[in-house]
Amino acid sequence: MNPFIKMIKKTALVLCALCCALWQPACSPPQEEAQVPGKKPVAVTLLNAEAGDLPVIVESVGRLNPVREATLAPEISGIFSECPARLGDRVEKGAVLIRINPADHRLALNEARAGLQAARARLETAQKTHARLEKLLPRKVISQDAFEKSEAEYKTALAAFSQAGALVDIRRRNLEKTAIRAPFSGFVASRHVEVGMTAAPGKPAITVADIRSMLLLVHFPEADYVRLDKTDPVSVSAPAFPGKAFTGAIHRMGVQADPATHTFPVEIRVQNPGLKLKAGMSALAAVTADVISDAVMIPQNAALYRESRLEVFVADPDQRALARVVELGRSRNGWVHVSRGLAPGDRVIVSGGQYLEPGDPIKIIETP
Repeated sequence: MNPFIKMIKKTALVLCALCCALWQPACSPPQEEAQVPGKKPVAVTLLNAEAGDLPVIVESVGRLNPVREATLAPEISGIFSECPARLGDRVEKGAVLIRINPADHRLALNEARAGLQAARARLETAQKTHARLEKLLPRKVISQDAFEKSEAEYKTALAAFSQAGALVDIRRRNLEKTAIRAPFSGFVASRHVEVGMTAAPGKPAITVADIRSMLLLVHFPEADYVRLDKTDPVSVSAPAFPGKAFTGAIHRMGVQADPATHTFPVEIRVQNPGLKLKAGMSALAAVTADVISDAVMIPQNAALYRESRLEVFVADPDQRALARVVELGRSRNGWVHVSRGLAPGDRVIVSGGQYLEPGDPIKIIETP
């Protein structure tokens, strides 16, 4: 055979073998695709929803004031001679707080008493004269004019005596007013005068406050105000005494809303054992206005906003997460009332819910 033809045959065989090698994968049957592994369970903690009585507590902040407070001012003029009561002193009812120099007022009283004595003497003389002439008149011993004159003198002396007696009373009261006394037992809240200063009638000199109990004025919006009753329990707390609660009671309830804030004023009387609370302190009044029976409560962080709605995840018997649309009510101390969407006994997912989608498998790591 021709060597050239032998070479062509060998080349053709090589080309055929190469083509078969290249086309073999395309001609082979397709292999099965790899399976996508299932979603890994999310670790969660659960809380069994339980129903109970939920106190409806309404709160408001206000300022504390003394249950009684009196700012005293002198009623007479003079010079302050004594100021025994100092700021913060405890004083008893009737105690002298400030004294105005009584010397001039004592002298005026003595003068008024002397005038009263003279008026009494003139009245006695006029009375005797009038009585004597009254007996003589029927016998025509004296004229009618003489009798009438004695009668007028008697009436004048009687009026003068009455005026002198009234002046003595005024001077006596003025002398008593030189001592400014405590109208009730309490503490000196402020003092504005010193010894040697001039007393001006009507100008405030000293303030006394009774803080054995306090008054807390707070304001409630209409929705809370209509729930209130004077018998509702009240607990009062003050930032100055963290963790301590004071007992209060509704003392007065206003009947007209503030036109600026649209809130109603309520006055709370607060017991003040140990006199710890002071006037001007801020305080929070928490009034138990109602009780909701069979209320389901959950931790606030168990409720999640998803697609513009509130949802809570619960665990089903197959250990999967189910989403429940809920409506929430009042919250307190990190817990919130579920008014709709949950029932007692539901296993609520309280942590790990932010990583879940409905139907996801879960791994329970804790059930309180």
